Amino acid sequence: MASENSSAGKTWATTMMVLGVLGLVVAVFGLVPPYWSTFFNTPSRADVPGAQQDAAPPVPSDTAPRPDAPAATYPPPGDRAPANDEPAQATSQPDPPAADDPGGRGAPADDGAREEPDLPEEPEALDTGHSGPLNVSIDMGTRGKVGPATYRRGATPGANTKVYDRAGRIDTGCYVQWILSRGDTVVQTETSDRCRPPGVTLFNFGDSLDEVGGYRLTADVTTDWGEKGSATATFTVVAGD
Repeated sequence: MASENSSAGKTWATTMMVLGVLGLVVAVFGLVPPYWSTFFNTPSRADVPGAQQDAAPPVPSDTAPRPDAPAATYPPPGDRAPANDEPAQATSQPDPPAADDPGGRGAPADDGAREEPDLPEEPEALDTGHSGPLNVSIDMGTRGKVGPATYRRGATPGANTKVYDRAGRIDTGCYVQWILSRGDTVVQTETSDRCRPPGVTLFNFGDSLDEVGGYRLTADVTTDWGEKGSATATFTVVAGD
């Protein structure tokens, strides 16, 4: 009987010891975790980079497909718009014209050297040996002369030119346009192909002095090298035998 009591006492002691150890373990696991982060600062999932990216955003309730919604239709393959990841074809558009380029063609780069516009070439002067302006005078004849710058009616004195420049008296390459007037009326015109007479008279009056009155004889001279000049002689025609 004493041995049975001793065995029962050992069993009870062992059971109490086991229960005490289990209680201690439960107490340890219950108290230690709240203080674990204080000593070891274990990061939470929200503090880990990239952790929030793993979570998918919530789908709004109004975007969820409805059972009674009609089936989606898609355009034919040829009418579909290119996907966002497909590169769009580049369209070539002209560059806008520069603000200081009214023609719209784009101003050329200014490298500091501007091309001068072509100027019209001046005609080369003829090398005739002549130079300077013309000095023109009219040499009236003396036939029928009855006084200073006075001729009788019907006279035919004749007239020649004397044309000079810096090189001397001019003969050829020089032309004379003669105009004889009585008052405001042109009586006679002649043209000479030279300015110095070769032994003959350049201007012959003929019957132009058959009327009494005041006359004016003009000689307009031009040359092959572009020089011009003019001279005028005035005289009076009176009645006489």
